[in-house]
Amino acid sequence: MMNENYRIIYKYLHSLVILLLFNYSYPQSFNVQPYLQNITPSSVHIMWETTSIDDSRLYWGETIDLGNINYGVSENSINNFYIHDVQLNNLDQNTRYYYKVFTDELESEIFDFITPLGAEYESSLKLIAMSDMQKDWSNVNKFHELINDGIFAYLGVNDTVLITDILDLVLIPGDLVENGINHSQWSEHFFGPSEPLFSHVPFYPVLGNHENNSQYYFSYFNLPENGTPGYEEHWWWADFGNVRVIGLDSNWDYQIITQLNWLENILDESCNDSNIDFVFAQLHHPHKSELWVPGETSFTGDVIELLENFTNICGKPSIHFFGHTHGYSRGHSINHNHSMVNVATAGGSIDYWGEYVQTDYPEYSVTQDEWGFVVVDVEAGLDPKFTLKRISRGDDYNPLDNVLRDEFTIRMNNNSPNTPNTIYPIGDQVSPDSIVLWAGQYFDLDEDEHGFSQWQISMDCGDFEYPVKNIYESHENWYYDINTQQNNDLKNELITGLEGETEYCWRVRYRDKGLKWSEWSQPTPFTTSQSLYSSNLLLNPGAEYGIFNWVIQEGEFEALEEYECNGIAPNSGQYYYCVGGLCDESEYAEVYQNINISEFSDCIDDSGAYVLFGGFLSNWGGSDQPEMYLTFLDENGMELGFSENQTTLNSTWTEFNLTLPIPPNTKDVKFTLTGTRNTGEDNDSYFDDLFLRIFRNESCLDIANVHNAPNIPMQLNVYQNFPNPFNLTTNLVYDLPLDINVRITIYDALGNVVRNLLNKFENAGYKSVKWDATNNQGVLVSAGVYFYLIEAGPSKQIKKMILLK
Repeated sequence: MMNENYRIIYKYLHSLVILLLFNYSYPQSFNVQPYLQNITPSSVHIMWETTSIDDSRLYWGETIDLGNINYGVSENSINNFYIHDVQLNNLDQNTRYYYKVFTDELESEIFDFITPLGAEYESSLKLIAMSDMQKDWSNVNKFHELINDGIFAYLGVNDTVLITDILDLVLIPGDLVENGINHSQWSEHFFGPSEPLFSHVPFYPVLGNHENNSQYYFSYFNLPENGTPGYEEHWWWADFGNVRVIGLDSNWDYQIITQLNWLENILDESCNDSNIDFVFAQLHHPHKSELWVPGETSFTGDVIELLENFTNICGKPSIHFFGHTHGYSRGHSINHNHSMVNVATAGGSIDYWGEYVQTDYPEYSVTQDEWGFVVVDVEAGLDPKFTLKRISRGDDYNPLDNVLRDEFTIRMNNNSPNTPNTIYPIGDQVSPDSIVLWAGQYFDLDEDEHGFSQWQISMDCGDFEYPVKNIYESHENWYYDINTQQNNDLKNELITGLEGETEYCWRVRYRDKGLKWSEWSQPTPFTTSQSLYSSNLLLNPGAEYGIFNWVIQEGEFEALEEYECNGIAPNSGQYYYCVGGLCDESEYAEVYQNINISEFSDCIDDSGAYVLFGGFLSNWGGSDQPEMYLTFLDENGMELGFSENQTTLNSTWTEFNLTLPIPPNTKDVKFTLTGTRNTGEDNDSYFDDLFLRIFRNESCLDIANVHNAPNIPMQLNVYQNFPNPFNLTTNLVYDLPLDINVRITIYDALGNVVRNLLNKFENAGYKSVKWDATNNQGVLVSAGVYFYLIEAGPSKQIKKMILLK
């Protein structure tokens, strides 16, 4: 019996020594200060991390005297680190509470928070959305700066103005840390810099790719467990006032139909919930990304389609926040009241213009390569609305101090603008090469400003399902730091490239800045005269007749239907080309057509002809490379010259067109397509809607009934430059009615002279001058909007052009 007692005493002393040694080796400390999770009008989770084994105590109350105590649970995160979680229940809504946490001898400061009101009270809401605060090793304190000098300073927080009186919620669509598997990054890179904010204001994150699906993510956060069973905290929803917030997981392993089905069901419930006016979704990856095209994913496109359908059926506006690309972008679905906002970057290194594959999408109006965050103010009641503001901290080269860089407002109840009238052309015969459509004045009963216009041209007044021209214009388009829509009043539209001697119909509709469309105008007929361009000389340009008319030089070549062999949808029609193959693959493929253009020899040999060629190119995942180029051949098949390769890594259909002079003595043009596989087994190099047309100066045309008349214009006509927009070179075309001195001057958007392009005496005729995007010093100018003034004696005309790089 004595021996047994000795053994018990020995075990007790041994355990005590181990505990003392543990505490001596690992002094107790906070690894993560307290932060708020999963708040409702009556409950909240308060979490923190320490180096103590357990003991999760929270003192709380409606005054700083606290007076109440709750106990929680702890979870070992790694080694001697423990994450604590205490839930408070039966709280009063819209009430300020104070709290502090204890773990063994550790004691935090006293913090406060305010519980939200229930949806039935129609309360307002202010939230911040930001993402990608993963550390930029060139700016290691950027996230800390954004919290303190950015959010706190912008909101006016000080000793008397509390953050809890101003801000209700923070949303974070992913990439909180650089590597989620690295435990120390969570405290050092994310929780440490954000402690002044998240100890008072609840935040809701979703998974980005840099979290690496780490268990730390699921341990640190307590999110609503109302997603699909088995996928808890991967997707979820929560209500705040009249807003339903939906969190989604866009990472590769979770791009599954299960998540989409769940989302569709939640949207159906949101539609039927009278307390919900708006749906705000967040996920990490973009569907379209102007600053970083390879970062796009089609799964987000599936999510957008569900949100668009919800908005269309229910009449409730929606928005989705995303990140991944390190910069700000704002766009809107063309046919639905759905907005798309990239809320990065809150700390990650900026994806600058010119750094990656980039493209200008018509749905997006603003893209900025800057640090910053988004503030959203939501109002409930009889006229629900939200206003979104982008607050910028600038970039490495131009720091900004909380500058408002973008803003828009969406109202649930919004009247349509007036239906526009068509003014010109109405039954007229016009030039197919360059015409301007004119529509009537804009009027909106709500006094919303004119935000967008859409123009369509069809060959059938009763059928606009597949228009030959479909142009969507925004009141602004900030791309590459230039507003390419500057001075566009949206009531007229330049149209080029129609067929000559053809009957057409056109129509237009207006949209206000609150995303409400007018009805379409009445379809209006017009006809075109003879064109300076030939018809499309390329045979079977869109794969609608299989692979006929093309010569296979090397590799696999296929004409594919929509999603055949796991491909994509055509740009138009039922088929598209895959050079390299999906059903049967090859690493490299090359095909071509030879087009005989000897009928244009008189113009070509007189240096009076140009070739316009192009089409739509795409791939599947941003890796494989479609390319096309021209080769000019003489009558013996010898090369006289060739074009630059037109290529892209975009995973969405991207239009290319290039105009260049045809070398004298050219008899044939070889149109070549190539596809190069860079990753995977398939060669995803796609082409559709290809074209090749010959442009001839009017002096080369046979015009009826004037064969014997002198070929001299009747007046000064200045045409739109081509191509436009352009990259490095463009042609300025004009008609000169008499022998006279001609001056051509290039101006920038501020009215400064950039280039004195021409100043000489010229004979009457049809003229063309090339500008190579250089100034008077021979230096390439920056991308942007420019104007060219052509003066012939007392006559002068000016046109706008856009340079892209």
